[in-house]
Amino acid sequence: MGVWYIVLLSVIIRVAATDHPPNNPPFALDEANVAAETRILERVSHLLQSLSDKIKMLDDRVDSLLLAQNDTNKSLGKVSEQLQSFSTSSTQRMTNLEQKLERLPEDTGIYYLQPNTAINITFEVSRDWTNNHGFGGNWTVFQRRFNGSVNFYRNWTEYKQGFGDLRGEHWLGLDKLHAIVKTHRHELLIVLEDFDGVIAYAHYDDFKIGDESEKYIIKSVGKYTGTAGDSFIYHKDELFTTYDQDNDDTDFNCAKSFVGGWWYYKCYQSHLNGEYLKGKVDRQAGIIWYGFRGHYCSLKKTKMMVRRVA
Repeated sequence: MGVWYIVLLSVIIRVAATDHPPNNPPFALDEANVAAETRILERVSHLLQSLSDKIKMLDDRVDSLLLAQNDTNKSLGKVSEQLQSFSTSSTQRMTNLEQKLERLPEDTGIYYLQPNTAINITFEVSRDWTNNHGFGGNWTVFQRRFNGSVNFYRNWTEYKQGFGDLRGEHWLGLDKLHAIVKTHRHELLIVLEDFDGVIAYAHYDDFKIGDESEKYIIKSVGKYTGTAGDSFIYHKDELFTTYDQDNDDTDFNCAKSFVGGWWYYKCYQSHLNGEYLKGKVDRQAGIIWYGFRGHYCSLKKTKMMVRRVA
């Protein structure tokens, strides 16, 4: 726009210099002055054009910088999201690590077991080597609960085959349990703990169950000793029941009502596979051992183990 102002000014000057109305007598402009004026105007025009080009270049650079800043902001946003994701995943990994550390009790390990040397069938079990209230170690754990991380409301096939993690909460499986106890006499030890940290146990010296065709009936428990109270004897001669296979002695399905598979007896005096609840409850539910904490106090930890009697 400035170039056109200079050109217009030049035209006006030229017109003024050549026009000679009556009140404006003519005066002469020598060729040297005109040439100098023309060069000055051309120089000014060139400078203005150069300045305009540089301003355009500066505008282009500003636009580029704005685009780069926008890209940078997007990149920073992605980095922020990645950092947040990393933080979340790190927290989750730390939580998983803490759970794994909790899930590996002292003197407990995973071993291969061959219940019957005449049959080439082996499977992994969790073996407990702690003293266990003076009973000593070398117990095979077939049920363990301590934090509610595993859902025990399972169907017949899952209770038959087993579920969970042998290093944590798990149910070994009724088929495996039957294979362990069927060939030799086994004792049963059940260890319980409430949310106040009080521990009790129930020991039975002759535990046997049937196979699947017998619905894994409890055939024997033997003599009781312990501090938890004998709340398991009532379940002798009972068949195993799940929500999809009702074998209990009631007119309804106890597994559905009390959320877990078990050898139910009207429906139970003990139920260690129930819903994981914390302490006192306002209904008959949870992980229950009546002789220890009654029907309205769910337990924190349970461990059911068998060991061959020498």
